[in-house]
Amino acid sequence: MAFSSRTAVIKEFLTVNTLTTKPKNLKNPLLPLGWPKNSCIGTSPHSFALTASHFLSLAFSVLRIDAYLSLLVDHPPSVRYQEISIPLSKSTHLWTAASKDERRTLEWNEPAGREKARFCFLVRDALDHEYRHQLPYHLTEIDYHLGLCSFQAGIWETAREAHSCDSDELIANSRPRDHVVKWRSHLDLWRANMEKNCQLWQNYFSASTKSADHNCGPLSIILWHYSALILHAPLKLLQGQGCCFKCRSGTFGATRKNKARHRGWIESSRARIAVWNAAQIVKVVEFEFANATSATRLRLNPLAIAGLLKSAIVVCSYAFHTRACPVCTGGGGGGSPMDLVHLFDTADDNERLVKWKEHGEGLADWGPLSAPVCRCKISLLADWFLKALAREKNAEVEFRAFLDGLGKT
Repeated sequence: MAFSSRTAVIKEFLTVNTLTTKPKNLKNPLLPLGWPKNSCIGTSPHSFALTASHFLSLAFSVLRIDAYLSLLVDHPPSVRYQEISIPLSKSTHLWTAASKDERRTLEWNEPAGREKARFCFLVRDALDHEYRHQLPYHLTEIDYHLGLCSFQAGIWETAREAHSCDSDELIANSRPRDHVVKWRSHLDLWRANMEKNCQLWQNYFSASTKSADHNCGPLSIILWHYSALILHAPLKLLQGQGCCFKCRSGTFGATRKNKARHRGWIESSRARIAVWNAAQIVKVVEFEFANATSATRLRLNPLAIAGLLKSAIVVCSYAFHTRACPVCTGGGGGGSPMDLVHLFDTADDNERLVKWKEHGEGLADWGPLSAPVCRCKISLLADWFLKALAREKNAEVEFRAFLDGLGKT
């Protein structure tokens, strides 16, 4: 891992690990069958329930750390949701109850299904095309975040196949683009439910803190867009590493093949969808940079700088190979404002944005610069990203190396 995201992940693990060791070292006669006699659990039912919640939290923290590491180092996740046959963690309020009476009241208001349903089956149902539109449970922000983490194994596998020519010689065509569409629909529905039940995007950008899990908000939003970005952008190819072992730089025919695949991506809707998701990641990171109260949250967000770096690579790759504005196409001075698609401020279902993503109609505008995402503005865009990445030296160095090789792709 190239930068301090590793530190952020380790800090999160240590924080949760510390929580699990809080109960006093007392023998408990209420231990379930099979638990060691000397387990470090308090004697009261309250302490027992609290400790059980700590262990559930630790298990889900492992899932989260595994998902973050998968994104940061581009390796498949080691933990699969099918292995997590435990109920969801208790709501955050139960962790912070000031007394046993308050905790007892909160427990009565806790949805009974949270203790009965197993996480693996919840995710299974969410990915089932037949039943996913009629899921009966109401989930919290952290539940939705855990769901996104559990999706990473399928997304990694789909992205790897979609952006690689490893299987080109197989007789059977697995149609990897169909799998991208399938996972994109999973993400879209998950986001729709997340917004319906938690108003995550709305609350975050309006600085509303209705949920006790709100600190997870920016991480969940970045994770969602990061997942969509890797589905639609061949990041290894964009960084000049080739799409697979056969296309490494310097191998026979690799340069021509990589340029052809790169050109095909630039001209497709997948590139524009990736650029839009990159803009949404940058929007969150910029919002966190500007918010003094989120300094700690930003330091513990392992995907913020990584997402910013991947976004910079996607946006600059697209801009460098795109001539869309009147200046580049020879149409005279600046284009009509009606042709602009504002990536940062336009609603997701805006007709102009949809036409741009699907058909390339219009001109994408990079909000912070009020400049088109186009070849003539590549220097301006690169400088803006270099300034944003200056907070993390290693990320800045990696981006400079990408810029040095940009003209060779």
